[in-house]
Amino acid sequence: MLTGGLHHLSIRTTDLGRAKRFYIGTMGFHAIRETDGVVLLNAHGTLLGLLGAAPETSPGDRFDPFRVGLDHLALAVDNADSLCELKQQLDAAGVRNNGVEDDTLTGARYIAFYDPDGIAWELYSMPASAAKTNTTRGVA
Repeated sequence: MLTGGLHHLSIRTTDLGRAKRFYIGTMGFHAIRETDGVVLLNAHGTLLGLLGAAPETSPGDRFDPFRVGLDHLALAVDNADSLCELKQQLDAAGVRNNGVEDDTLTGARYIAFYDPDGIAWELYSMPASAAKTNTTRGVA
């Protein structure tokens, strides 16, 4: 199956207005289009759809990375040195996060954080040597 890569991601939220404020105001994504129950955002080059709650969505539902499906989403960060500043920005915005951590599998540094519905995100910085190795192997 030939594809051109990932086109977009969509996530279901319990409160579309709250999610829109978080992703635009805190994350700095840009709104592209908004219709009833859907907001399309440019997430630094990736299309992200925010979907409002469906009738089947429990108001108390929260993301669980241990259920089958999405575990987390990761945004690339060019420079691991910027992670400390990014953590300060998350803290100032009241965004729950785990601080700067090391990924023992990849050698990367990252910050895991959570949106208002508890969806897990990462700000992820691959070491230059690992990124180059993965690109030459066709992994990146």
